[in-house]
Order: sequence, then structure tokens, then C-alpha cells
Amino acid sequence: MTTSIAKNPGTPSLEVVELELALQHQDLLITGFEGAVRRALERLGGSILFRMRMDGASGCDWIAAVALERGGAPKLAIVAQPIDGGSLRVEDAETSDLPVARLATAYANLIGQLKTLQ
Repeated sequence: MTTSIAKNPGTPSLEVVELELALQHQDLLITGFEGAVRRALERLGGSILFRMRMDGASGCDWIAAVALERGGAPKLAIVAQPIDGGSLRVEDAETSDLPVARLATAYANLIGQLKTLQ
């Protein structure tokens, strides 16, 4: 599992590293992409914002935008399944160059606004 395609590769956040580790313990062949992501998030207290089939766009078959909730504001991350069948990649949504990262941020902001209206 590697982080990649980041604008500022620097040191990944603790939440991103924890998600990478949790995903390493998932059997992708048995659970599938979404199942592996959901199981990892159950262990960490996170949720899937959305998932998308990419059909090779940006070098990925599947992408999931996730929110890792730990006390304060949720940390947004992108989980990507590369087309070459390698390990799942986890990227911080704030530094990812994947176009879907901007969608994840906008979607999370929209959900946050809707919650305040309830």
C-alpha cells in the first residue's frame, strides 16, 4: 500500500496511515473493493462518502471518497484501486491530484451544511 499522486507528498496524516494499515488486512478477492474499504472504515470509525467506477481513468478501476472521523473535523481521504491490480492506494483528499478529490471535499462540505439545517 502506498500513498501517491499527491501535490505535496510530505508526511501522510496519522488517519491516512491507519487507513492504509487497515486496508492491508483486507482480502480484496473475497470482499471486493467496497467491502474491503467498509471493513477498514468500521475498524477506524469512518464512512464512505461515495464510490465511483473509473474504468481506467486516472489509472484507477475504482475510487472511494472516505471521511475518517476522530474527534474533530473529519479527515477526507481517497482510496483508489489501480488498474494494474496492485495494492489499494490511500491519498489525503487535500493533497491528491486525482480530480475526484475536489468532489470529495465539496460533497463533505455540502453534507456538513445539510446537517446544520436539521
